[in-house]
Amino acid sequence: MFQILIVDDHEHLVESLAKSIPWEELNIGQVYKAFSGKEALQVLDTYPIEIVITDIRMPGMSGLELIERIRQKRKRIKCILLSGYSDFEYAKQAILYHTADYILKPADDEEIIACLQRVTESINKEWEEISSHQRTLYTLKENFPKLRDGLLNELLQGRSFPPAVLEQQLESFEIPFAAGDGVTLMIVRMDESFYTYNRRDFHLMEYAIGNMAEEIFQDDYMLWTCRDPHDYLIFLIKEKAEPHDHPHAGHTSTPLRPLKLEREASELQNSVGAFLHGRISILISNKGLFPQDIPKLYQSSLSLVRQRFGRNEEFLISAGSFSDSLPVDSSIGLYDSPTLVQLLESGRWDAIEEKLQTVFQIHDPDNGQPSQEHIMEIYFAVGSALIHLSHKNGKRLEDIIGEDFGLLLQPVPFRNIDQLQVWVSRVLEKVKADMNSEQGETSAFLVRRAQEYVESHLSGDTSLQAVADFVYVHPVYLSRIYKFETGEGLSAYILRLKMIKAEKLLLESNKKVHEIAEELGYDNPPYFIKVFKKHSGLTPKEFRDQRTG
Repeated sequence: MFQILIVDDHEHLVESLAKSIPWEELNIGQVYKAFSGKEALQVLDTYPIEIVITDIRMPGMSGLELIERIRQKRKRIKCILLSGYSDFEYAKQAILYHTADYILKPADDEEIIACLQRVTESINKEWEEISSHQRTLYTLKENFPKLRDGLLNELLQGRSFPPAVLEQQLESFEIPFAAGDGVTLMIVRMDESFYTYNRRDFHLMEYAIGNMAEEIFQDDYMLWTCRDPHDYLIFLIKEKAEPHDHPHAGHTSTPLRPLKLEREASELQNSVGAFLHGRISILISNKGLFPQDIPKLYQSSLSLVRQRFGRNEEFLISAGSFSDSLPVDSSIGLYDSPTLVQLLESGRWDAIEEKLQTVFQIHDPDNGQPSQEHIMEIYFAVGSALIHLSHKNGKRLEDIIGEDFGLLLQPVPFRNIDQLQVWVSRVLEKVKADMNSEQGETSAFLVRRAQEYVESHLSGDTSLQAVADFVYVHPVYLSRIYKFETGEGLSAYILRLKMIKAEKLLLESNKKVHEIAEELGYDNPPYFIKVFKKHSGLTPKEFRDQRTG
């Protein structure tokens, strides 16, 4: 669904428009509000906005100046001017800045809805062109993507190249990266909805996502993309040098700005949902230098996905949000896909079960039964993989599987394949439960911290951005995980808390309505009265009079 920003210095007009339009019918899922051009730019730096409705005349920065700033950095955003001034000069400037539409006040809802329908249809057509099968089929036929994919995968797995050889390959494959560049990895996981496709269509979706990413990031970043052994899309990202950067300052690029990078990633996530009708999960790694830090960034990112979030869908996280990132065992580079270790690390439990079912069906051709060597092979492989996984998660396998660990210490723990299969099934369930518990604890911790902040800041800044800053996650992800964990939106929770406190203050104090409004963070008492009446069905005065007699 689309995300829209309404900008006007008259707060009541913004609130009225936000409440009167049937946004969901227009496929608009989130409405953001700003009351000045400066505040609008802050919102745009945080959220993946696709449509902006702005008044022309505002103090400080006019609507046309705001649109000009938007066009400099984010050309895909569709801007609609809403103003009571029909001066032709404004219309000419609006055309000059490629404004999507121009609406004169007072405009009725039908006119605004018709305008938004035109704009959303225009956005849909643009993305259809970007993600079309013709374009992705053309890309699939190219040779360079395969060569680039292979080279990046080798770097991810830790292969070392002599500097001259790597430089020659980068130049031959037209890859715009060089030794010493500051880089970040973005890991994109296509979630379950994409696994209904056959293999060919799945690859088409991968290329469509790659094209969308190129389109979204192209103004500010260089991308190098591959698909890794876990079927994750890996994007190596470096920021383009600003025009004022010195041309001879060396290869090291300017540091990536995390909030900006997360905003672009969130836009990719929303666009894939809207136009490919699928969900993707995204992790943005810490920063490093090319090429020496690539394997470490890759392995630590995989560990974070596996341990903290598992198979939770549509997450957007940054590795920098967690200070307790686990050390990475370099032995992972010795395994080829799809090994049991790789499947465990990516939390693909269905694939693990399928793999083991195939293994347990192998029989010795001489007697139709698995040989003792075959039983030992499965036993050592599973035990080794589970120990490896546990240690990477900072735990001991013995603490996870309890008494079942004792069998690993026996010389011949299993006499037949049935005993081994029962044991493997039992310990895998214990490991899976342990990982799911830790992932649930992470989500619950974020929710609990968010609630603690809101409860202690009801009279201050309780915006989504402020709460997200406090718990060190991106606001889009916080909003999503809060709703998933509690069944209630974070904004609804904040409003409910404020209304409960408002009722308490009305009944237990002699404070005036405007004093209560101020204590709850409402600068505009009439707006507080309107919100309270919507919540309780009564104005604050009516509520106090009715309850206190």
